[in-house]
Amino acid sequence: MYRKEQDSLGSVDVPEMAYFGSFTSRAQKNFQISSLKAYASFKCAFAWIKIAAARVNADLGKLDKNIGKAIERAANEFIAGKFDSDFQLDVYQAGAGTSYNMNLNEILANRANEHMGANLGDYFPVHPNNHVNMSQSSNDTTPTALRIAALKDLRTLMKSGTDLIGSFEEKAEEFKNHLKVGRTHLQDAVPIRLGEEFAAYASSLRHCLSRFDFARSELNSLGIGGTATGTGINTHPEFAKKMCMELSQLAEESLIPAENKIECTHSMAAFQAVASSLNSLATELLRIGNDLRLMSSGPYAGFAEIKLPEVQPGSSIMPGKINPSIVECLSQICVQVMGLNHAISIAAQQGQLELNWYTPLIMWDLLHMIEILSNSMQMFNIFCVRGICAQSNNMKNILDKSAAFATTLAPIVGYDQAAKWVKESLESGLPFMEVIPDKYKSIAKSSI
Repeated sequence: MYRKEQDSLGSVDVPEMAYFGSFTSRAQKNFQISSLKAYASFKCAFAWIKIAAARVNADLGKLDKNIGKAIERAANEFIAGKFDSDFQLDVYQAGAGTSYNMNLNEILANRANEHMGANLGDYFPVHPNNHVNMSQSSNDTTPTALRIAALKDLRTLMKSGTDLIGSFEEKAEEFKNHLKVGRTHLQDAVPIRLGEEFAAYASSLRHCLSRFDFARSELNSLGIGGTATGTGINTHPEFAKKMCMELSQLAEESLIPAENKIECTHSMAAFQAVASSLNSLATELLRIGNDLRLMSSGPYAGFAEIKLPEVQPGSSIMPGKINPSIVECLSQICVQVMGLNHAISIAAQQGQLELNWYTPLIMWDLLHMIEILSNSMQMFNIFCVRGICAQSNNMKNILDKSAAFATTLAPIVGYDQAAKWVKESLESGLPFMEVIPDKYKSIAKSSI
């Protein structure tokens, strides 16, 4: 049940009812590497490019208006998921996203021909290269689709991050009067309020999100219209500008033509900047998660200063054990994000001369980073942060036994005298507040 199609390499067998064609059939045979497929946001953005190109080329008099409408109709069906089974190429494929571009070109050409009364595989009156791909190249469509997809997906990430920050701020207010031991080098240091720690978590995450502002601004500049090497060969002088206007409307983003389209074909710095911001966010989340794991350790052999929500049993052998499961999941995701960031950094270095052909890898890694960080922050917020409880008695008992108040007395009695009291407390096993003279006890606590 195959149909025969011809390309520059010869005859190709294509499944009779497939909407893809010879190029996709060859790619399917060549690249059977993983189960990883293109992200939905990337597929949608790619289809928007085909819609915009059909409109612009028709408006500029380069494309028959009926063919343009048929392509647009097919692209909207593609966005709705009608041809998902025909767009299943492996992420690991020939570079620059040529296989993705041609896969979509073939699907839309075949479906547009159906709408115009022709058969699958005829490619008349609509041809994948001549009409669907008019004024385009894989070298400008693939990075453009990724820029748009990343912009859309980052909106979800920003929402998840903002919600998480809000929860930390609420906890900061809730815990503002809970005094505890602050630790440096994992050793007792000075008193600190639990609310102050949570406020600092919110602040660090807020700064992480602010770093996306510049990274996202780079994504708004599109290289579409640059075609093969960014020079704009085979395009109308107005094509790039009109494409950005159409894509801005379709994607509901403010998109502009890149100042230098040649840069957009060989430089992946814009994607690396986003990946770097995601890496910074993962770094902070991992650090915060590690803090919460320490503060919740116990219930008897650890700090036990806070209690995390119990979401599932912690052991198949130890009855009643509860683990910080949500934080553990978050930590794994953060490490994965750091690894993907490294892969993107290497890929961004590998372009040569007028092209970086690593865009399929960068596409999947970048959108995967955004997806898992967005979902993990939502999970962390809902199933962990919102339900954290302060263990007031434990914090007070630890603080009372510690020498954390010694620092507050150093300006009054001198560093050496305060150090002597700390040493006496440690050697005698008595709490620091029982070692110091009574007249200094109220002074020590009132200075916090």
